Amino acid sequence: MSIGVLASDRPRLGTVTLDPEDPVVAGTVGTWRVCLVVGSYGIDEGGTVKIARRFASDWEEPQFERPGDAGYTTVRTTGAARLSIRYDSKGHVRPWMRCIVIDVYDGSLAPGDVIEVVLGDRSGGSPGIRAQSFQESAHELRVLVDPTNACLVREVEGSPVIPIVAGEAETIVCIMPSDVAVGESADLYFRGCDAWGNPTAPPSDCTVSWEGTPGSAVASEGRLAFKASGHGVVVVQSAVGDVRSNPIRIHATAPAVHAYWGDLHAQTAATVGTGTEEEYFTYGRDQARLDFTSHQGNDFQVTDEDWARLNRVTARFHEEGRFVVFPGYEWSANSPAGGDRNVIYREEGLPIIRSSHWQIPGADGRTATEDTNTPAHPADVFCQAMRSQVPQNKVLMAAHVGGRYADIRHYFDESLETLVEVVSCWGVFEWMIWDAFDRGARVGFMCNSDGHKGRPGDEGPGAGQFGIGNGLTCVLAESLTRESVFSALKSRRCYGTSGPRILLDFQVNGHPMGSEFEAAQPVSVVATAVGTDALESIELYAGQEVINTVRSDVFAACARSRRLRIMWGGSRMRGRGRRAVWDGVLHVTGNKIDEVVPVAFDSPADRIVSWDASEVVFRSRTTGDLDGVDLWLADDVSGRIDLATPLGEFSCELKQLTEDPVMKPFGGLDLHVCVQRYPEDASAISRTLDLSCDWSCDSPGVTPLFVKVTQVDGHMAWASPVYVRSV
Repeated sequence: MSIGVLASDRPRLGTVTLDPEDPVVAGTVGTWRVCLVVGSYGIDEGGTVKIARRFASDWEEPQFERPGDAGYTTVRTTGAARLSIRYDSKGHVRPWMRCIVIDVYDGSLAPGDVIEVVLGDRSGGSPGIRAQSFQESAHELRVLVDPTNACLVREVEGSPVIPIVAGEAETIVCIMPSDVAVGESADLYFRGCDAWGNPTAPPSDCTVSWEGTPGSAVASEGRLAFKASGHGVVVVQSAVGDVRSNPIRIHATAPAVHAYWGDLHAQTAATVGTGTEEEYFTYGRDQARLDFTSHQGNDFQVTDEDWARLNRVTARFHEEGRFVVFPGYEWSANSPAGGDRNVIYREEGLPIIRSSHWQIPGADGRTATEDTNTPAHPADVFCQAMRSQVPQNKVLMAAHVGGRYADIRHYFDESLETLVEVVSCWGVFEWMIWDAFDRGARVGFMCNSDGHKGRPGDEGPGAGQFGIGNGLTCVLAESLTRESVFSALKSRRCYGTSGPRILLDFQVNGHPMGSEFEAAQPVSVVATAVGTDALESIELYAGQEVINTVRSDVFAACARSRRLRIMWGGSRMRGRGRRAVWDGVLHVTGNKIDEVVPVAFDSPADRIVSWDASEVVFRSRTTGDLDGVDLWLADDVSGRIDLATPLGEFSCELKQLTEDPVMKPFGGLDLHVCVQRYPEDASAISRTLDLSCDWSCDSPGVTPLFVKVTQVDGHMAWASPVYVRSV
């Protein structure tokens, strides 16, 4: 007689296996089986099993009703009970929120019974389920069990952990310093990117050359030596295509200020993100090639031990002259109490002043007891606590839009809050600028990621809740040191972009961006932009009004162009539900479509689904940004365009179109559609634009002047304002 395994020898909640357990290529479609062998407790009728992923994961949502469609998932058991299955995006405690929930009914499960979940079950014709789109060294499927019908699940020991790895290179990225001096040299840095932007090895056939002022730079043995003043770019050619680096300025002598690039806002698995802090800072320094960064965990989840560890890690990675790291955190109150604020400290050892202790356990298993630093809300109470406990020259704060948004219309402290974040992976938030101006606040502009994927400075939108790729903040600082970069941020001597390292200079009467001065006479405004792609425009704003626009001359000669650009964008609202779904159809009647090219789609999840001579079907979501298409038509005059989307419809006769755009608002926060003729010859559009004009104000008071740059690929940059007080 065989000897059975005693129940007491079995793990009480069960054991879990995953098949296959091989590394998963990010974004691939496949089938995975999760098997739970029920432990010694069994699972009573009414008990529950959850398979949870972290909030940041964008693994395709499972569905259970359509066997032939993507994401089809099934569950079965060997036990004497029935199972129901559903998906709940808020099915467990943050950050393990994304859950498959399995309820046991019409019976119970005994020790040794098996529950099998097939993710991407192909037996009914489904293609499978798409894996997470971004790399992760240790991706966990956390299995939790409630064996008692007590509505309290516990984690099963040994939940499956697998690596998510990058795919093959489909594009190349090349990153170089923006400002160098004659006699200096720099590493030639380029790498491959897979379809979802994950870093991977470049193709083996890459060749490198210099395109710019002749004789100003020479490539040799993996470095670029700068021989004479000038400007240019590095060009990398390969089988997957060619790429140009960001523009490089070569100065005869070291410039007074350099353009340094950073991402001041992202987080790790210490709170709701991905990966370790060590992986995070290593990626920012070595892969994204950032000059400066910070770590911004949600305050209500950062324990005292976490805060001490994060301070140790920032101190270890900070390296003057190479990689500037600022300690910090995200004050994460609900929007009615002021909303998200980034706190950036000049040095370690300063306190964390929290909005709450909501996910910080105390000795009694409940949330931690209150103290002098917590809770500090609403935002005016928080700012008062910050002023009393931290010297103002050691802290700067920025208003941020994430899941929560900073309500700066009701809460804003200009003595502490220096910047507003115009771009993050959550979207584009120009309305933050207008909110600041409406209350007379003097702010600078920054753009970051609020990345949750462990890739600061290089966050892709993926296929999940985040809408776009990351922004970048450029500071104009004397040196790459904490003191100099912090001072530039504090002085608003910075600008933000939606991702590319666009060079932007902006001055008013010789005063740099961020300045404030008095003027009794008309002031002189000058701006120069050098793009990573051709530039569509530079726009000069006085407050919220565009008062001057400069474009390449070729835009004034395209009234009969056969190339039409149709763009749509904006967001529904300020809060979490801001994403606008535009999935629609573009019809052309009385003409013929010869070619269609997508413009500014953010990831493979947004795309042109199909097109023919009369129709374009597309999938698109926007969160303040713009998506669109370029159409090349057979005829420049005949016919009509009709756009049908869930947000509304738009029609335009081609004979109405000249060189001026036609726009229709769709409500929300700047939801709109815009159609314009575009130059047929893209090579005629300049990568450099200059704006020069005089401006005078007819009324006393302070006017913020700033410029916005737009590239033909849809990317943008915003210079921090110069504040002119008219007297």
